[in-house]
Amino acid sequence: MTDIDMKWHEEGICATTDPDLFFPEGGGAGNAIKVCLGCPVRRRCLDHALTAPEDHGVWGGTTRNQRRRMTKAA
Repeated sequence: MTDIDMKWHEEGICATTDPDLFFPEGGGAGNAIKVCLGCPVRRRCLDHALTAPEDHGVWGGTTRNQRRRMTKAA
């Protein structure tokens, strides 16, 4: 089930951060992951990314490949 209510996103650090940071071209997700570490809605964001699924960008402090591994392991 997709998390259609994304009101939680407004409380995320990413709401006041340049979105390009979370969608880096050619890798380089480290800075976005660091930002996510202090985010109050990180878990909700990750849950959304795993159920949506979000195939691009950094969500909940994880990359697309990390989320794919999580999904396969579950």
